[in-house]
Amino acid sequence: MKCPKGFRGKYFSLAAILAVSTTVTLASTTASYSDSQSSVQKQDEYAQSEEETPTLEESSIVIISKKIKVKAIDAPFASEIYTKNQIKKSHAKNLYEFLNTQTSVSLLPNYGNKFAPLIDMRGYGVANGYQNVVITVNGRRINNIDGSPQLLASIPLQSVQKIEIIKGSGSVEYGDGANAGVINIITKDTNGLSFKTYASSHGAKFGSVSMGIKQKKFSINGYIDDYSDNGARLVDALGNRDKSWSRNKYIDISFTPFKNLDFKIGKHVSKNGVIYAKGMTYTQYLGDINSVNTGSSSGYFDSDNFLTGFDYRFNTNFKFNFDYSHEKKTSTIFRVQKYDYKSYDTKIQYDKNNFKTLFGVQKFNGNRKITGQDTTKDNLGYYAKAVYQVFKSRFSLGARVQRVNYAHNDISSNLKSDASLNAFDIGYNYKIDNISSVFINYNKSFQAPNIDMFFKPVYVGWTYDHTEFNGFIKPMKVKTLNIGFNYLGYPNKTKLTLFYSWISDEIYYDSASYTNTNLDKTRKYGLELYDRYNILYNLYTTLNYSYIDTSIIKNQSNPSIVGDGIPGVSKHNLKLALGYNPTHRVSFKLSHTYKSRAYAMSDFDQTLGKQDSYNSTDLSASYKYKKFEFFAKISNLFDRKNALFVDGWSGLSVYPVNYERSFMLGVNAKF
Repeated sequence: MKCPKGFRGKYFSLAAILAVSTTVTLASTTASYSDSQSSVQKQDEYAQSEEETPTLEESSIVIISKKIKVKAIDAPFASEIYTKNQIKKSHAKNLYEFLNTQTSVSLLPNYGNKFAPLIDMRGYGVANGYQNVVITVNGRRINNIDGSPQLLASIPLQSVQKIEIIKGSGSVEYGDGANAGVINIITKDTNGLSFKTYASSHGAKFGSVSMGIKQKKFSINGYIDDYSDNGARLVDALGNRDKSWSRNKYIDISFTPFKNLDFKIGKHVSKNGVIYAKGMTYTQYLGDINSVNTGSSSGYFDSDNFLTGFDYRFNTNFKFNFDYSHEKKTSTIFRVQKYDYKSYDTKIQYDKNNFKTLFGVQKFNGNRKITGQDTTKDNLGYYAKAVYQVFKSRFSLGARVQRVNYAHNDISSNLKSDASLNAFDIGYNYKIDNISSVFINYNKSFQAPNIDMFFKPVYVGWTYDHTEFNGFIKPMKVKTLNIGFNYLGYPNKTKLTLFYSWISDEIYYDSASYTNTNLDKTRKYGLELYDRYNILYNLYTTLNYSYIDTSIIKNQSNPSIVGDGIPGVSKHNLKLALGYNPTHRVSFKLSHTYKSRAYAMSDFDQTLGKQDSYNSTDLSASYKYKKFEFFAKISNLFDRKNALFVDGWSGLSVYPVNYERSFMLGVNAKF
């Protein structure tokens, strides 16, 4: 295996700038509130309210993902928040690229499938990490009941208002799977007309139009987008290329028939198709990737989702909310699978002075049909939460009870199982002053196995033949301690969190036996640091760094792997950026994404050694003219090879990703 170059030579200057930035960051925490306010006003005037400004308003950003709204500075849990201006100025092509390059979350295409990628947060690994994070859109979870990752391609980045990442918490509000945390994507209501279009390497084209009307008691908004590309390379002997396409449509209507009652109704349709290459050998990966034809896989995804709900305010203190969604999906990856999901979410909230509380009930019925099989996973959860503030202290306490029922029917069997699980969350935040605070949080969470984990494939030679029952494996249980510090001032903003997780029965895939099973005891700990420092009012740096260490503590079924870490987890994850705005019309941004060497996915015995690190440098620029913004971006500026490494049937399989330089040119506007 070749050794990674890391940040030698051409990356040293950027790293040095960020190192100085971090040092200055720590020193700046002694700055006075009045000086901070004065500097913010100066920057705001320069930016003309359009630039991404780390003002004192950052501390007032409201986090809605925890059901009881809380300001970022008061949050008794670890979080990352990305506003519409930050999202816009990243010039990311899609949600996958934004999360992977701008946040602490790590993503890689799922064996080449970039529409439903593998997700790792807080060291759960790329193989099963997506099972340990709940992803929601406006509070509606998009996790699947089987082993399919969340379909991020169904969420156009252009439609996103804000992204909230709750780390090591959220199990009370979201239940099953919130071990690493929750990613809540909040979409925006459009007033007027806006559009975005770009062209990129390999014939990639994107177009999006959003329209909306807002009145006092009525609003309607929606969007439509279309993406396609011609593929970067030939992937099989038939002449197929690794091309893809995606189309999304959405409409939402809100109205207030009378005082204190708000209704909403919406429809979301997503259609996606992809052809992607099978894995190659490491020797092929080191050569000319574009000349390697390893065969291809293809798939089609279709999602049709109906949403409705209402809010009713009994008085200034009491509020009742109900949301319902019915989603029908089809997937043709490997085989035709049809899904039917029904979600019910209701809660009653009380808010008076310094005391807030809520009680909620969530019900989810999930069904998957494939030829000859009918499998369901149903969830029913009850949760309660209370927040109390006294002087500079904020206390948070919540608990959840959840019942999970499984049923499977095929020609030869009729199987049933159930589990009763619980979660709780205790948090405390002390507000030092208007722009700084410390917090501590202790969270218990769980993951009920998805329906694929009870079955294993049977092969005849190298050919898949059928699936047989594997047994009802144990649910996974996690306890996480978070300790953190927030400084949301100017010219500096810093967030620091230390965490430690104790895990029982962590679920993993054993590639040798093709089965999902449990690790008896594991642990994870780490550090997460976010820093933004304004060197000048128009020159800034950002740093997003996480250190993660994992270890298998006990495993009776395979004692030889005790002491090893979870494969597919990079200990060091770093996102760096240097931004410069010479005028209020022009902006430049240079950024770098680095993930240190890690063992290949599923390589629990570590026989393949650590694989190459991930490195990609991006450069973007934009120019504003009246209502238009023209932008350009070069991704992987230095043409570095990157890939997903997997311990496969016959050794190491390599799935190249972001392995060459690419270009993008586009424009967006709002009227």
